Amino acid sequence: MRSGISAQVWLAALAFAATAAASGATIADDRQACLNGSKDPAAATIAACTRAIESGDYRDQDLSSLYHARGYSWSRTSYADRVDRAFKDYTEAIRIDPEAVSSLLNRAHIHNQRHDYGRAIADTNQAFDGGLSDYGKRVGYGERGFAYQAKGDNDRAIADYTDGLQLDANNVVTLTARGNAYFAKGDLDRAIADYDDVIALDPQYALTYYNRALAYRAKGDIDRLIADCSQAIALYPKYRDAYFNRGYAYQAKGDFDRAIADYDQMIALDPNDEDAYSNRATAYLSKGDFRRYIADFGQRRALSWLAAAAVLAAVIWLCCRTRAHARGRLSGRRMIEIFERELVEIRIRNAALERIAAAVEKHPSG
Repeated sequence: MRSGISAQVWLAALAFAATAAASGATIADDRQACLNGSKDPAAATIAACTRAIESGDYRDQDLSSLYHARGYSWSRTSYADRVDRAFKDYTEAIRIDPEAVSSLLNRAHIHNQRHDYGRAIADTNQAFDGGLSDYGKRVGYGERGFAYQAKGDNDRAIADYTDGLQLDANNVVTLTARGNAYFAKGDLDRAIADYDDVIALDPQYALTYYNRALAYRAKGDIDRLIADCSQAIALYPKYRDAYFNRGYAYQAKGDFDRAIADYDQMIALDPNDEDAYSNRATAYLSKGDFRRYIADFGQRRALSWLAAAAVLAAVIWLCCRTRAHARGRLSGRRMIEIFERELVEIRIRNAALERIAAAVEKHPSG
C-alpha cells in the first residue's frame, strides 16, 4: 500500500519536473529566437521577445537585451507606428540598463529623425560613456555629427565626422556629410576634396557630382559647374536641380539656347515648376524673344491666378451655401461679378502685352 502511494507520488513529481523542464526549455527557446531575430520574420521575433519579456524570468541586462531586440524588430515591420513602438522599447531597455549602448544609439537615430537634435546628442554622449566598440563609435560619430550639423554647429560636426573617418576612411556617407559641413561653413576647397574622394570611391553616385557642382558654383567656376551637373544628369536623367543649375550656368555664359533647353527639361518633369518658367522667361528676354518671354511670364502669373481663383471660389461657395447676405457685406453673386470683371481686365492686359511684344519683334531697337 505504501509502495503504491510512493509510486504515484514519484510519477506525479516526475510529470511536474518534465512539465517544468519543457516550460523552461520553451522560455529559453523564446529568448534565443528573440536575440537571433534578424534571421527570422519580424512577427515571429516580436512574438518570441514578448513571451520572453512577459515570462518574468529575466532581469537587468538580460531583460534590457530582450526589449532592445524587440525594438529593433519593429523597424522590420510595415506598421504605421513601428517607429513609436521601437522608441518605446529602446526607452525601456535604457531604463533597465542605462548602459544599453545599442538602444541609446538607436534611440538617438530616432531623435534625429524627429529633429530632436539635443536629445540625439545626449543619447550619443551617454552611449560613448557606456563604452562602444569601433563599429558603435562609427555609428555614434555619425549620429552626433548629423545632430550637430542640423543645429548649425559645423565645427563639432566636422570633428565627429573626422573621428568616424579615422575608423573607416572609405565611408562615403560620412565623407559626403563632412563635405556638406565644410560647404555650409564656406570652406569650399575642403568640401570639394571630400566630394572628390566620394567620387573616386563611387563614380556612380549622382548626388556627389551635384554637391560638387554647387561648390564650384559658389567658387564661380562655371565650366566645372556645367561638367558636374552634366554628369549628375547622365547618371540620373530626372535630376531637376541639376538641370536648374546647369541652365543657370549656360545663362551666365550667354548660351541662352542651352539654358532654355535645360529649363524645358525641368518643365517636362514638372509642368508647374515656376522656377523653370521664371528662368526661361529671363533667358528669352536676354535673347530678345519678347513674345516667348511674355508667354512664360504670363504662364507664371496664370498659375498664381489659378490659386487665387480656387480660394475665391471656395469663399463664394461658402457664402452661397450659408446665404450670408448681411447688410454691408457682398453677396455671393456680387463677388462672382467682381471676379469675372477682374478676369476680363486680365485678358485685356495680356492682349496688350502681346501686341507690344509683336511690335518690338517687328521693329527691334538698334
